[in-house]
Amino acid sequence: MMSKLLEDIKKLEWEDVKSVLLLLLSALPGFIVRLRNKKKVWLIVERPNNAEDNGWLFFQWLKKHHPDEPFYLILNKDAKQFDADDKHMIAKGSFRHYVYYQASNTFIRTNFMPVRPTQRVCSYYEQFIKRNFVTAYLRHGISASGIEHHLYSVQHVDLFVCGAKPEYDYISKNAGYPEGYVQYTGFARFDDLLEKQSDGHFILIMPTWRRYVTSILNSDQENEKCFLQSSFYHHFKSLLSNKEFIDYVESIGHHVKFCIHAEFRKFLPLLTDIDPRVELVENGVSIHELLMATSLLITDYSSVLFDVAYMKKPMIFYQFDQEEYHQKHFSEGYFSYEHDGMGPIVKTEEDLVGTVKSYCDGQRFVNNEFYLQRCDKFFPTHDSHNCERIYEAIKRIEK
Repeated sequence: MMSKLLEDIKKLEWEDVKSVLLLLLSALPGFIVRLRNKKKVWLIVERPNNAEDNGWLFFQWLKKHHPDEPFYLILNKDAKQFDADDKHMIAKGSFRHYVYYQASNTFIRTNFMPVRPTQRVCSYYEQFIKRNFVTAYLRHGISASGIEHHLYSVQHVDLFVCGAKPEYDYISKNAGYPEGYVQYTGFARFDDLLEKQSDGHFILIMPTWRRYVTSILNSDQENEKCFLQSSFYHHFKSLLSNKEFIDYVESIGHHVKFCIHAEFRKFLPLLTDIDPRVELVENGVSIHELLMATSLLITDYSSVLFDVAYMKKPMIFYQFDQEEYHQKHFSEGYFSYEHDGMGPIVKTEEDLVGTVKSYCDGQRFVNNEFYLQRCDKFFPTHDSHNCERIYEAIKRIEK
C-alpha cells in the first residue's frame, strides 16, 4: 500500500499540491463550523455551471421551509444561478468550499457530479482521516430502461430516491441496495410541475441521444459524419421539414419546438433546411420550464416523459428504431412502452402526424382516459409534497 501511495504522490500536479494545502488550511475552520452546526452540514451539488434539476428545486424548498439550517449549494461562480449574496451558496473550488467540505456530514447530489472541492485529493484524504459521509442521490430522471448505472456497486449511496412506485419496486429488488436505502419519495421537481404547469400552445419534440451514433475515439469531423448518416438525423430532419405537420400545428394556434439532447447539442447547427417555423431550443433554456408549458410531448425514449406524465399531459412515442436502440443503447427494464407507456407508440412519420391530429379537439390537445389511468398507476402518490418526503428521508438516514 505504501509503494502505491508513493507512486500516486509522484503523479501529483501543481493543482493537486494546491488542493492539499487548502485541505490542511481548512481543517481547523471546518472543524469549528462542524461543531457549531452540531455535525449536521449538508452540501448539495448539481451540474456546477447550470442548476435547474432536482437538487436546485430541493435547495429552493429548503430555503423556503428551513432557512436557518446549515445547507449549501455548490456552484461555479459564473453559473447564471450563482448569487454571491446568498449565504447558502458556495463557489465551487473556493476556500469556503474546502471549509464546508471539512464541516459536512451529508452529500446530496443529482448525478455523478462530485461534492468534493477536488475529487482525487479528497478521496485520498478521506482514506486517512476516515470521514464518514451520508450520501443522498436525488437523481436526474426516472429510469425506464436498464439499471446498469444505478446499481449499489456503482453508486454507493445511502439514499436512492425513486420518482415512481414501479421504479422503486424494481430498483429495491434488483440493484443490490441494503434494505431501506431505496425510498419512494417522488422527485423534488415534481412539486413545481403541479404548482406551475401551464399551456404554452406548443408541441415539444424532445428525443434522447444514442450512444452508438458517435464515439469518443472519433475526431469531431468523423462524429459529424456519423451523425449525418444516422437514422436519428434523417427521421427528425424529415419531421421538422414536414409542411403538412407544421401547417396543421399552426392552424390550431400552436407552434413546434425541437429540443435536442445535451449529448447531441453540438450537432444542432447540422439541422439545416428544416421548416423555418420550427423553433430550435438553444443552450441555456430551462428544460423544466419547457416541460411545464408544453401542450403535447413527442419523444422517443427520453425520461422527460415521466415529468409530462406527472402533469397528465398528452404524449406520443416516435420509436422508428426500437430494436437498434435497445440493442446498442439501453436494454429494456421494468418499464414497457407497450404496456406501461402513457401515450401511443408510432413508427412512421405519417402515423405520427395522424396521431397528433387525433389528440386535438379543434383548439387544444386533450389526453386519452386510457393513458390517464396509466399515469395514476405509475404515480400512486401524486401531490406537491415530494421535497418534504425527501427531507424526512435524509433526516432518517442521518440517524
